Amino acid sequence: MLCSNCGNKNASFHYKSVSNGKYTELHLCRECASKLGYIKDNDNIFNLTSVFGDFLSVPKSAPAQVAKCPNCATDFDTVRRTGFLGCDKCYEAFAPVVEAMLSKIQPGTVHKGKLSGTDGKKIERDNTLKNLKEDLKRAVIEEKYEEAAILRDKIKEFEAKEDEKNG
Repeated sequence: MLCSNCGNKNASFHYKSVSNGKYTELHLCRECASKLGYIKDNDNIFNLTSVFGDFLSVPKSAPAQVAKCPNCATDFDTVRRTGFLGCDKCYEAFAPVVEAMLSKIQPGTVHKGKLSGTDGKKIERDNTLKNLKEDLKRAVIEEKYEEAAILRDKIKEFEAKEDEKNG
């Protein structure tokens, strides 16, 4: 298949996207993919900011707690441009930036998947209690007092079981 940009060389880069219901497909040679910003020059690494556009990008005005990571010296501008962090400490150093990026690509920044081990069970119990209390608040606000009473009793029962297990 020939490059859809220059029409001369064989395409080695294939890009497909759907935006606002419009399907786009590109077949590019290495040189055209590089010129258009889909891959870095002399490298096989894709430029994710170009490929995904605004999806992973972080606004230039995003707040950064630290200008550079204290562990690997990756700077805020590099994180903003590339969407890549240098090390595990960057997650802490650039927490607001990471949260802004994550909020663009997934519904939330709180883990809601499966948990294992004793820590997982503790977190699951804490989340259950938190959800019950949120449901209770919602029921009171919506003036569903019978439902609120049932939830109140469930919370008391749940807390009593936890106290019994712990002490």
